[in-house]
Amino acid sequence: MSTDDSFDRLIEALTIERSLEDAISPPYGGYNGGHTRWLGYQWKIKGNDIVYRNTDGKLHRIFGPAYISENYDVEIWYKNGQYHRIGGPAIRHKQCFLWYEEGKLHRLDGPAVMDPAGPKQFWIAGQRLSPKDYKKEISRRKRKGLIK
Repeated sequence: MSTDDSFDRLIEALTIERSLEDAISPPYGGYNGGHTRWLGYQWKIKGNDIVYRNTDGKLHRIFGPAYISENYDVEIWYKNGQYHRIGGPAIRHKQCFLWYEEGKLHRLDGPAVMDPAGPKQFWIAGQRLSPKDYKKEISRRKRKGLIK
């Protein structure tokens, strides 16, 4: 861990507020607006979810998930109220993984949506691509030196 990273972690720890909220069914609408298994269902159960908010009251945490529900086995990473994580899935719900950057489905090293209930989905900057088009776009970015 670099000195800059340690400083950033300290600043984040001092500027976000950890709280417990009533546990509800998974709070995300799933990829692209609606996860069919959870859309429309919100019910409270016994227990609490751990939530981290920044000074603006938005869900936020860079160095860990900002929303944690042990009841539903959910972890969600946020940056200023938007799904966001570099280097891993922003949403993990049991065996369902969704990669987001700045609120858009996005992944350059594999599928952005991995859900055992459906096919893998490839997304770049919020745009869904077929596996064939995804491979073409990755090859193009490598040729131009945009990615390794």
